[in-house]
Formats: sequence, structure tokens, C-alpha cells
Amino acid sequence: MSQYLMHGAHFAKDYVSSYLQNDLPKRVVRYRNGWNISSTELPTPLKFYTHEPLALDTWPTVITVAISTTRFERLGFDGPDPLYRVFYAMRTYIWCRAVGADEATVARDRLTAVVRSALLDYPCLQAVDPRQSFQVMIDESSMREEFSEITLLKGDRVLCGAYVGYDLSINEVVTRQDIGEVSEIEFAISQQPLTDTNLLESTWTDTHTVD
Repeated sequence: MSQYLMHGAHFAKDYVSSYLQNDLPKRVVRYRNGWNISSTELPTPLKFYTHEPLALDTWPTVITVAISTTRFERLGFDGPDPLYRVFYAMRTYIWCRAVGADEATVARDRLTAVVRSALLDYPCLQAVDPRQSFQVMIDESSMREEFSEITLLKGDRVLCGAYVGYDLSINEVVTRQDIGEVSEIEFAISQQPLTDTNLLESTWTDTHTVD
């Protein structure tokens, strides 16, 4: 029996989101000063998500998700445990809202450019992030962008989005139990009558409002 202690996709999402949350406010100000533009043309993200379900109730919102695990590479051993390089296909979404389609798309496009520059800057591209022992890296050649159509909300308020896609890799260790070690698990089984209303009835409520 093996006990897997790999970081996983949740760690990849949290790593990128935490980095952007710390980096983007200062980077946005530098870009505003360099481009000589206002906070309307380049807004500061107000919310960062790495989990589901998502609520688009604050703008701009930056959402980082892991789309899939693409491949594993065996690197060797970290002590007695096998060490792998795990590759994740990632996306970081940018959602902006403004009054008017032109204003919304300008804010989205400029913020997307700043997010892309942040991802290209740190974590590293061809070298791993030296601050972390688990060695995170974004593959520059995998980076791509896609932009959404605009969505009319109420009146002349417009919501539009984009995402930056990229491949991220992390060194991960699989910790195993010693050969011959037995794990004991206690569990209990209880019988339920087939007519139990708890087993026959279920409700699901899904409410989503975009203001």
C-alpha cells in the first residue's frame, strides 16, 4: 500500500494565485506609470480565485485553474522516495466589467498583458523558481491567450474576459510505506431500509446572479 503525498493540482493553482495576488498590485502601478494611463484603463484586480464554485461578483477578478495533468517524468529518488516532475496544463482567467464595450475591452486587454508579463517574470521560464525547494517552472513556449466576446449585463455595463494558458511543472515526491508494513483500517457497516426517505429524496439548489 502506497501513501501519495504529491502536491497535486490544488497546489499548482494556489501557487500561481498567491504569486499573482502579491505581484499584480505593484506591477499594475508600474505599468500605469509607464504607459501614462488611468486606473480605468488598467484596473487593479480585486479578487483572486483558485477554487470552485466561482462567483463573478467583484471586478476585475483573476481565476487560476488547472485544466489537466499532462505528463509525469521520473527524475530519480529523494532519499528512499521516488521523485517526479509533474506537468499541469493551467489557465489564468481575467474578467473585467465597465460601462461601455470599448472601456471593458481596453481594461481587459491591458490587464491580460500585465498578467502575462507577471507569469513570464516569475515563476521562472527556463530556470526553476529558486525560492522554492519543490522547483516550480512555467514553460514559456506553451503560453497562449484567448479572448471572449463581450457580455451585456444591465443597461450599458459590459463584462468581458480572457485567459492566459500555460504549462506549469513541479517536482513532487511520492512517499511510500516500508515493504511488509501493514495498515489497519477500522470501519463499520450499518444497514438502511430501502424505504428510508433520506435515501429516496434529494434536493439540489443552484442560484447564480450576476448584477
